[in-house]
Amino acid sequence: MNNLRRLDLNLLVTLDTLLSEQNVTRTAQRLNFSQPSVSVHLAKLRDIFDDPLLLPGPRGMRPTARAEELRQPLQDALRALE
Repeated sequence: MNNLRRLDLNLLVTLDTLLSEQNVTRTAQRLNFSQPSVSVHLAKLRDIFDDPLLLPGPRGMRPTARAEELRQPLQDALRALE
């Protein structure tokens, strides 16, 4: 629970976009962030969730099982905030 207190909305939006794009560069473009900023967000998310969340794949990145578990609740939460 203490790790969840470190979350902010920007990290959640970044994670949602990363799960959708499965690519750091495209995520950065879509969010109008720099690629290093998205990488920093991903590093923070990995630390918070104690999981790599996205791993290198043949074409971009592939989500871990934990990331897949987070996908729908995350989308629901972000929609509710809109």
